[in-house]
Amino acid sequence: MAIEIRAPIFILGCPRSGTSVFYEKLAQHPDIAVISRAMKKMPSSLLATRLLLLGRRNFQPTEAENVWGRFCRGDDHALGPDDATPRARRYLHAVVRTHLALFGKPRFLAKCPRNSVRVGFLNAVFPDAVFVHIVRDGRAVAYSISRSRAKEAGAYWGTRPPGWRDLLELPVLEASALQWKLITEHTLRAAEALPPERYMELRYEEFTARPAEALNAVAAKCGLAWDQAFLATLVGDIESRNYKWRESLAPAEVARMNELIGGLLVRLGYEL
Repeated sequence: MAIEIRAPIFILGCPRSGTSVFYEKLAQHPDIAVISRAMKKMPSSLLATRLLLLGRRNFQPTEAENVWGRFCRGDDHALGPDDATPRARRYLHAVVRTHLALFGKPRFLAKCPRNSVRVGFLNAVFPDAVFVHIVRDGRAVAYSISRSRAKEAGAYWGTRPPGWRDLLELPVLEASALQWKLITEHTLRAAEALPPERYMELRYEEFTARPAEALNAVAAKCGLAWDQAFLATLVGDIESRNYKWRESLAPAEVARMNELIGGLLVRLGYEL
């Protein structure tokens, strides 16, 4: 009998929004299976993955873009419901079942920022999936993306939403702010088609200020429960890094970002 796939959980969010630390913490829930670095080479084959794991103990969660981006054929990273072909469904169901079996867990968790522009696709493949959208102040995200681009000689970095090429000729900080806007708006539009019981927004600022409370709320949304003593030890090292953009950017740079993305910031509850 095939393993039941029940309400897989997908973490969404623009790159540099805190999705990684959130993923690492939620992945330690005792009922959760993930794709780890050691498992992503042959992720849809239970036998092959078991052979790859012989003698290995690297179960650190990974984004596994080779899995989630497998069916991308365009210039950007977006996928929609029409891309959820029978072949795509078979492959991704096999991947999830493989990892549920390997971990011996009832629930599957994935995080890949590029999935933020694939919500319709994932919803078509997994009609009972739960989506947790991590939202962070776009100015903090833009500053962090710009720092990542600096390490790549200014080259475009991270998720490519529809329209990403329009950003290539802009100054890096402005392009990074608009990248956040494009990705976040894409996710929010897709979320409008989801029933409220399968979608949740979580502010990075709330997560870092009250991590145990945030993880309890997410667990409740997903039909999970934490051991509170374990949770208390799990979140002790979480801290906000939102201070960096405030300390590092010039007032004129902040003012320009407010011009470009201020409408969405206000809509999401951030002060200009």
